[in-house]
Amino acid sequence: MSDGMRVTQVSIRSLLLLVALVGFAISYAINFSRMRTAESELAKLRDEVGYLQPSDTSEVAAVRVLADEPLTWQTRVRIPAGQSYRMVYSGLWTAAKQTPEWFAAHPMRPGESTIIVRVLKDPRDDRWKMSTIIRHADGVSRIATALPDEISSVFRGSHDVISAGVGRQTVTRPAGESLRIIDERFFAGNSMLLYGDRGPSEDMVGVFVELQADKGQVINAAQNDSDNN
Repeated sequence: MSDGMRVTQVSIRSLLLLVALVGFAISYAINFSRMRTAESELAKLRDEVGYLQPSDTSEVAAVRVLADEPLTWQTRVRIPAGQSYRMVYSGLWTAAKQTPEWFAAHPMRPGESTIIVRVLKDPRDDRWKMSTIIRHADGVSRIATALPDEISSVFRGSHDVISAGVGRQTVTRPAGESLRIIDERFFAGNSMLLYGDRGPSEDMVGVFVELQADKGQVINAAQNDSDNN
């Protein structure tokens, strides 16, 4: 075989190798771009529906879900099997108290649930209410509390709000411990929280929702409407 033929064969082999490498690089770039797009869409979907990261089966877990309506808050929660838990909610944190004045409580089913809290005007009786919906694979529960004017007027107004509940990253607690899943503090007038374990220096309006071990009684501070399906 002549030197000219060897050079030609080497050149063709190099060209084919180069074409293969270019094709591989293009394919890798396309697949990488598709993967990044898919990851972005997955992250967006998780934000919309609420993704609870895996955790110990004995832990209570919660994550914030994006809400696209005003005065609406959503969380995705997981209750461990074999544990009795309840959801309590309130719109008022009385001055100097260590916890909000819980309006009502509702038992939680084991497994994952979505809790939706809304402050809205009920068209049936024109009263402002704090409405709570609990969606579970086994059914939907609803409970609502009529709000007095001094509370509903704060929600209807424009005030600074500080969020102190769970965020968009999964938060867990050992079984038996409480977990404040929604903590929206509406600052009206000169109200403020003091440092330490003391409560607000003035009555504070807000949205407070907590998961608690279902032990003892919760005193209802307002008239409630409930419905279980």
